[in-house]
Amino acid sequence: MIGLWGLGGIGKTTIAKAIYNAIERQFQGTDAVKAIVLYLPEPEEITINPHAFTNMKRLRMLVLLEVHISSQCPIRLPNELRWLQWPNAPDLEFGSGPKKLVGIDVQKSRIKQLGGKFTNFRKLKFINFSKCESLASVPDLSLVPNLESLNLYGCESLVEVHQSVGYLDKLKFLSLELCSNLSIFPNKLKTRSLQTLNLSGCSKLEKFPNILGKMEHLERLDLQRTAIRELPTSIENLVSIKVMSLEYCENLTRLPSSIYKLHNLESLNLQGCSNFVMFPKNMEDSTDDGHLGFPNLYNPGLNGCNLSEVDFLESSSSFPKLKTLYLSENKFTHLPTSINKHRALDWLDVEKC
Repeated sequence: MIGLWGLGGIGKTTIAKAIYNAIERQFQGTDAVKAIVLYLPEPEEITINPHAFTNMKRLRMLVLLEVHISSQCPIRLPNELRWLQWPNAPDLEFGSGPKKLVGIDVQKSRIKQLGGKFTNFRKLKFINFSKCESLASVPDLSLVPNLESLNLYGCESLVEVHQSVGYLDKLKFLSLELCSNLSIFPNKLKTRSLQTLNLSGCSKLEKFPNILGKMEHLERLDLQRTAIRELPTSIENLVSIKVMSLEYCENLTRLPSSIYKLHNLESLNLQGCSNFVMFPKNMEDSTDDGHLGFPNLYNPGLNGCNLSEVDFLESSSSFPKLKTLYLSENKFTHLPTSINKHRALDWLDVEKC
């Protein structure tokens, strides 16, 4: 293992020389190097041969922190590599054939396209491309079947996520938060292991995918400040969802009545959905376990919407745990007389209605 940590106070020329000597491919004994960990106290730009790592056939771990490469050519990495952590990385490429990489963290890198470079990564589980501001698309990941985490937070140029991402059966974490140009997202989701889905701040995303089959692990759905117009009736398949955040989705006009089948839902926030005209009524009979409506929902946020009526509140049995109700800045003129049947309600906000 080659480890260079800190190197404070020894001058830039000495630092660059130490780095180069550590990773240059002609360095004596490179075939024996299994890990390179390099941390500089301050960002440093250096120049290395694009093939500096090519002959390191036994290299398993490469961690380069605060290391900036001036080369305009892609840096070629060995297929035997297991872990890569290189924030602000240059463009990278691997050889043909199967790769053994398990995790890649290249946040804030200069990568623009993954394309054909991203094939034969069958062992890959963790991808972090957050804040890769030049990344425009996520390609077909069907040949990355073991992927568990895909972090694309803050990729401001990202426009498209390939349909295959919606079928990654082992995917647990998917974040596209603040991908402000994202407009093409999988039409269908069959990610049964998914625990976290964050699409907040995707201000050009107009459509939420259909949910194919029950998703029993997803407990939170973040869709704040998206351009989504409606949710599909298949939203009922999010059977474990507890928190649904839809604040400031200004194109959203209504919710499907199937939302009443989300019996684990505790918090539903629609604040600032200025075109939301109608909250659905519960048309369903009680389930076999006695559930009717939202047995666990206690604080729906409907302030700043465009509601002209609130008849959905007529059935107190649909909201047995309703504790706080935010209805300020809406257009309705009266509350249903049955509002006093909501025994758990201790806070009602109807300011500016």
